[in-house]
Amino acid sequence: MDKRIVASLDITDRRVLLDLASRLSDEIFAIKINWPTILTCGVDIIRELSDFGNVICDLKIADIPNTNRMIMEIIRERNPFAVIAHAFPGLDSIQALLDASEGVKVIGVVSMSNEGAERYLNPLHLKILNDLKNTSAYGIIAPGNDYRILQEIAKKRGNLKIFSPGIGAQGGSPSLAIMNGADYIIIGRNIYNAQNPEAYVRSVNQQIEK
Repeated sequence: MDKRIVASLDITDRRVLLDLASRLSDEIFAIKINWPTILTCGVDIIRELSDFGNVICDLKIADIPNTNRMIMEIIRERNPFAVIAHAFPGLDSIQALLDASEGVKVIGVVSMSNEGAERYLNPLHLKILNDLKNTSAYGIIAPGNDYRILQEIAKKRGNLKIFSPGIGAQGGSPSLAIMNGADYIIIGRNIYNAQNPEAYVRSVNQQIEK
């Protein structure tokens, strides 16, 4: 079975986080962590979690090239699988991350799953996508709760892998997101707030298989 779930574990208790990561590791493609986890547990939590599989650092990096380079140099020493970055600051900023990556994959944000993204980011999603296709980026973020945008992006993504948030708590369906073009689905609250996270993840995997 291909693993298609990225578990977004926005947990700030190190013990709880590591325990859950260990329990889910056989059922998921990757663990994604965001700023709340890194700010409370420290940057070395990335290395600790990498013992259980791929770690995606969802930093939404969005700065000038030199700052982007410095961030990547710090993060890459902790053995992450990938880093998520915004592409809107420009291709020079994305390229700085790629140049400093030393094998860490870069996933660029094309469109987001929150309602407010419709005002500024989402109207530019195809322009951002076309720019990222001209780089060596590994993947893109596209919403798993807006199937129209997801389909449109999927048709034009080239070789870029699609990671789709917005599943569960934001209304997206795991199976519909996959059917509409997502390679991987990002699920957070529905996993770590579940009474039995392992059983929930297994049930999603079964949905995807069907």
